[in-house]
Formats: sequence, structure tokens, C-alpha cells
Amino acid sequence: MSSFSPRVATLAMPALVAGFLSSCSVIGLKKHIETLESRGGITIQIVPPPKGPAPTYALAWRMENGTRKDSAGFHRVRADGIASFHLSMGSFYRVGAFTDENGNGSYDAGEPLAFLTDIVPIPITDPNARSKIRMVTLKREHGLPAGTVIRVPKENKELGGHTNIALGDVVSLGEKRFAAEQGGSGLWRPLDFLSGNALGLYFTEPYDAKRTPVIFVYGIAGSPQDWRYFIEHFDRSHHQLWFFHYPSGMRLDRVSGALAMAILELKHRHGFKRCDVVAHSMGGLVARTALCRAVQDEGVNFIPKFVSISTPWGGHRAAESGIRHLKKPVPSWLDVKPDSEFLLRMYATPLPKGTTHDLIYGSIKGGPIYIKGENDGVVTVVSETDPRIKKSTSSFRHFLHDHMGILQQPETLNLVEQLLAN
Repeated sequence: MSSFSPRVATLAMPALVAGFLSSCSVIGLKKHIETLESRGGITIQIVPPPKGPAPTYALAWRMENGTRKDSAGFHRVRADGIASFHLSMGSFYRVGAFTDENGNGSYDAGEPLAFLTDIVPIPITDPNARSKIRMVTLKREHGLPAGTVIRVPKENKELGGHTNIALGDVVSLGEKRFAAEQGGSGLWRPLDFLSGNALGLYFTEPYDAKRTPVIFVYGIAGSPQDWRYFIEHFDRSHHQLWFFHYPSGMRLDRVSGALAMAILELKHRHGFKRCDVVAHSMGGLVARTALCRAVQDEGVNFIPKFVSISTPWGGHRAAESGIRHLKKPVPSWLDVKPDSEFLLRMYATPLPKGTTHDLIYGSIKGGPIYIKGENDGVVTVVSETDPRIKKSTSSFRHFLHDHMGILQQPETLNLVEQLLAN
């Protein structure tokens, strides 16, 4: 049996953790969430994507009396043409990009340019908001006199900034940004994650069209390194391993939407016919919602296998307690509390026809006394095996391991490999 670790205790008690926070930390959390609530997201895709040495820059700016007033999120566009921003609500923005061919940091007549007008950000904390990627097609002719130079408006940091996005970046799991301690930052300060880390889907090796992608999704306060044992020991002869990196403190519908968009973008880019999803803890809630949305938007089921491990399908009472104790709780707690709107919508949404769900859950003897009933040190077995989800599973399997330890066991890995092979 796996040992019960202090980290597991911390993950099990979000409400108690909140109670132990210093008053300064609670105030900091409140201000952080208020800022998050005031922001909205905008994502664009530049066509054609940047090529050659000349940089393409994206930015958002406001107009006042016909004059460019201020800007936010000025940054170099990725090679895939994706650019994203988190901006203050309450304003209309112009959002666009230009290729700086002469390297002066400004737009000169004749350089490729395009922008969208009167764009309103999509609220980051609105669980019902659907994110979308807006296309921006660069062109050279804009009717401007030769010699016209348009300088980037002054930056106003109060407006927000750009959101770092990853779509198929090949990385090492050992990088500092994927470390376990970064998971806490994504929980308690999700807005900081959007600026300082990079939300999205990562590859552990270059794309291979001959092997099926498997997407790993971690849970609350988790990190990609939660999957280290799986990634280091997984049989890759028929599979390539990807992982979703996200701030677990954000509303689950929003991060689910981001995962769905990322899957579809990579499917359209690489043309794969199938991918499978394996998720742990709260990641199961994110993954199930995302795959339903991705399949619906694509119009064809390309995700036939879904495996969840130690997921709180019935929610978590500690999240409910945390909501009662804090005026501005961590946003994802609103979705993890039992019978939340998010969970009720999930129960009412069947998996796509042709997708199987294999459920793995754990428990330990002598779990913490503050969790009533049989549990894995974090989640109760009653929640892990909630009948509203369990009734639609293809199989379910119990292991005597704690919440995190279950990911470090050969028998768990072996079972997942068998399930994906069938």
C-alpha cells in the first residue's frame, strides 16, 4: 500500500488549507480572484503563420476619439500563428498583428497587417462562455501612403496582457515550469499562470503519424510531473504521449474548453484519426467535458477511449466548505462542490457514441479522520464511484493505493495500457 503523504493531506483539505492561510494571504487571494473576474480572453490565429526571420507581432489596443489610446499584450507570434490575450472587461478592442519586416518595432505601410475591430473579451470566469479562435489574415495593401509609420500605442498594464499558449511544443518533463510546486500556483493564482506559464497541450517527443496520441490530464493543484512514472514507463510502440498543462484554479468549463480547442487544433494540423485520454483526480472532470465538446464540434468521434483514475465524480465536500469560508473562493471549487451546476450538466451529458469510459479508483486503510467513509486519503470511494457516472462505464477497477500513489504503481500502468490496447 502506498504511504499517505503530507501533499495528499493538503490536496484533500482545500477548505482547511484556506482556514490556515494568514489573513494577508487570504486578502491576496481575494484581490487575485477579483482581477481574474474582471478579465476576458481573446484568441486569434494569424494567416499565413509567421515564416522567415522577420518577426510578426500581435497586440490589442483601445481607441479614443479616433486615436489609438493604449495597448496590451504586445508580443511575438508563435510559429503556428496563435496569439492569445487576457484583457480587462468593459472595453472594445482592436486586436491584430503585423510583420515587422524592417525591424523597427512599428508598422510601416506595405508590411503585412490585419486587425479585427470592436472585439469584446470573453469573460474568463464565466462558466457558460465558449472560447473561439478568430482568424486574422495578413495583407500588404491598406491604402496607406508610402512612408506611413504607425507606432505601437503605449502599454497600459491595467488592461491585461498576453496569454502564453502551447500547442504541440516538444518539452522535457523535468523543466521547472512542470514541477510539483507549480501546481499550487495554478490553483491559488491562476491568472499568474496564464502570464508566467503556458496553457495547452505538450508533446513529450516529436509528432509521429504512425502512433496514437494519448493525452494525460492531471488534477487540482497537480502538475505534469504527477505523470512521471507513466511517461517514463509507458510502452510507446503504438502510442505517443502528450499532456495538458493548465491552471487548476480556473472554472472547469473554461479549461475544458481550452483543452477541446487544443485537441481540435492539433487534429487539424496533423490529421490524426484517433486519440485517447487518461485523466487523474479532478482532471477526469475536465477531460470528460473536453472530449464531449471536441467530438461534438468535430462532428465525428475520434476519441474512442477514456480512462479516469481516482476522480471525484460526486464532487468534494471540502470544496463546498471552502466556498462557505471565503468570500472569493478559488473558482474551480465552485465546480467541484457536490451537485454543482458543472457536475449536473456533466451527468446530463452522455459520452459520445463509441467512446468507452474505464474507471479506476483507489482506497486505503486508516485514511484521514476528517474524511468520512472509505477513501483514498483525498476522495471518498462514494464520490469516486458515483452511480451517475459509474452506470455508463465499460469497466471499473479498485486498487489499494492512495490518491497520488496510485499513479506510481506498475499495476495501474499495466491496466491502463491494456485498456488502451483493446
